[in-house]
Amino acid sequence: MLSRPHEVVAEAFAAIGIGAERPEPPPHTEIPEQFDDARREVDHGAPGAVVVSPFAPITPAVWEGVEIVPQRWVAHARIPCGDVTILSGNGGSGKTEIATQLLVSVAAGLGDWLGCVTESGPALFLSCEEQVDNLRDRIERICRHRSINPYGLDRLYLLFPDLDETWLGTADRAGKITPTALMLGLQKWVAEHKPRLVIIDNVAAVFDGEAIARRQVRTFIGMLRKVAAEHDVGILLLDHPSVRGMADGSGTAGSVDWRNSVRSMMYLSDPDKEDQDQRTLEVKKTNRVRGGEKVTLRWSGLTFTTAMAGETSPYRAAADREVDDVFLRLLDRFAAQGRTVRPAMGRGSAPAEMADEPDACGIKAEAFRAAMARLLTAGTIRIVESGPPSRRSKHLERAAS
Repeated sequence: MLSRPHEVVAEAFAAIGIGAERPEPPPHTEIPEQFDDARREVDHGAPGAVVVSPFAPITPAVWEGVEIVPQRWVAHARIPCGDVTILSGNGGSGKTEIATQLLVSVAAGLGDWLGCVTESGPALFLSCEEQVDNLRDRIERICRHRSINPYGLDRLYLLFPDLDETWLGTADRAGKITPTALMLGLQKWVAEHKPRLVIIDNVAAVFDGEAIARRQVRTFIGMLRKVAAEHDVGILLLDHPSVRGMADGSGTAGSVDWRNSVRSMMYLSDPDKEDQDQRTLEVKKTNRVRGGEKVTLRWSGLTFTTAMAGETSPYRAAADREVDDVFLRLLDRFAAQGRTVRPAMGRGSAPAEMADEPDACGIKAEAFRAAMARLLTAGTIRIVESGPPSRRSKHLERAAS
């Protein structure tokens, strides 16, 4: 007789020592009378039998003399070992890029990732969306940026399953999430190779269930958390936020249980409106340390780097020059019209007056204020005092060339 699918899965689990069957309940387990409507006779092996799980609370006395094991981190204060972390970001934001940077850092033993300390060891990227050439390009660029040889990374592992076989968990007709052959293969590989990091790209490609069904979501995340906990590996699960998650900046998608079921979550913003090379990586949730960390990232031409607020990218520099040019053009027009504008804040100030002009190109007062500061620093414009001693005023002029 052919085995049924769930029997094949159970046998595969048992073969690698994962998901062993629950122990038989005591032979005389009693179900309290107050549950008459739901109870059935306990008949081991009989279809529909009720199995009563052991109920054994503990007291703090069991902790006495037992040392607490310090939390270990794949990426300090961002990605814990032994658990699942979600990295959320809109398509094209760069989350696969920064995840690949982490992959290279762990596998190469570089010890850092976008401003935090990382562990070293084997690392696996399960790519269910990226093509081989795309990921190769990322890895080679990142290695060039870090001045290392990509072809010598013998602890960096990549897996590209067929696009029609990417599910790790799939829902049966009853809505129950069961592990697939790919999930079983992942569990076996992790058990054998003991990696420090596993990156899975992404939720939509590996979860064959209802993203808004909390029981299915919790079951799926629970499967991954079990693997992470049993083998002390950090699992980074990439995800796309919903429209609402993008609008409110929470980075969530579908059921809130995606966020609630994991112990750590990060969100990568879309490109900054005024600087397309800039992003913000924010720790949205962490149950191990204080959360809320925000890191400014900037595209360097090869990959992302951490950026100080004062640094400018080529894109931002070009945008700043455009605003500076509009500022100077409007200042020249005001001078020709006999209008003076002040460097101070408020009404009559150069930034406010310029922002109200019809041909200000949509530039806001705040951007003109930044341009005024740059031009004063560069000596392109100057502050001039005029009027009688009792009523001196200040206005802006072009500096003599």
